[in-house]
Amino acid sequence: MITLKDVAERAGVTVTTVSRMLNNRGYVSEKTRRKITEVMRELNYQPNEVARSLSLSRSSFIGLIVPSAANLFFCKVIDRVEHYVSAHGYKLLLCVSNHELDKEHDYFNMLQANKVAGVILASHTQDIDELLEFDASIITIDRVISPRIPSICSDNYYGGVLAAEHLASRGCKKLAFIGVSLSLNMDGNKRYQGFRDACARLGIESVLIDAAAEKEFLEMRYDESIRQLFLKYPDADGIFTSNDIAAAQLLRACLLQGVKVPDQVKIVGYDDTEIAAMCTPALTTIRQPVDDICRTAVEGIISRTKGRAIPINTVFPVELVPRESS
Repeated sequence: MITLKDVAERAGVTVTTVSRMLNNRGYVSEKTRRKITEVMRELNYQPNEVARSLSLSRSSFIGLIVPSAANLFFCKVIDRVEHYVSAHGYKLLLCVSNHELDKEHDYFNMLQANKVAGVILASHTQDIDELLEFDASIITIDRVISPRIPSICSDNYYGGVLAAEHLASRGCKKLAFIGVSLSLNMDGNKRYQGFRDACARLGIESVLIDAAAEKEFLEMRYDESIRQLFLKYPDADGIFTSNDIAAAQLLRACLLQGVKVPDQVKIVGYDDTEIAAMCTPALTTIRQPVDDICRTAVEGIISRTKGRAIPINTVFPVELVPRESS
């Protein structure tokens, strides 16, 4: 394995000089920098980022904690965060918690030991005290947990309003909402709040099918919620789901039960993931700008490492994407 000493000998400089250049500590002439860089390329030398972090106040890693790597929305978050982390010359440490608090605790310890530049938190952890004591910048996605921790969300409340108004404009008289448990402290719960308030303002009856557990969300299975909907509210003619996955499964359930979409029931999802356009019929949904959210989160972490202030709460607008399901 090529070592720092090998690079120094080939470049005709000391190991200390190579170390100074890699860590940006002390003066190294431009000519010497070019020579060292050329030798590193020739030898295919890869700096040990973890070892370097031990001598620096911060490493070039940014941590990302997500509750699931199977859920399509979080797949998109992982993809876009990695893109922007890499574009800024950093490296991503991905942690998948599966909503296990012990696992998240271990991840935070690992990230702190590696002196990460910061952590983007997209999980729904309830252990807020640990976050406040964490020795690095933290930015949350789709959750507001503290006035001391910056958050980046889409306008979830208005997304719910848009869904209700759209279904009402299509002639629906009884609307239903399928979502994850409202007991969880998630900004996404505002989707139901906006939906409910818009229904009340429009004088339209609305009902809630609250998923019994976060397990449905993690496993992307909404069978029981859909079964309860058909059992209790067979006359619902407009349905809004908290994500596109639930909406896609609802479309299939309607097909199996002989319920015609959009003739008998109209459906609106949320997120505008790739699955929305692939459904039959294609899914009407609320688009949230995942790319903007992830880019802003990464840039926020980097800005804070440089001592720059960033907004505590950033909210991006959402938009209705009408398709065949409504």
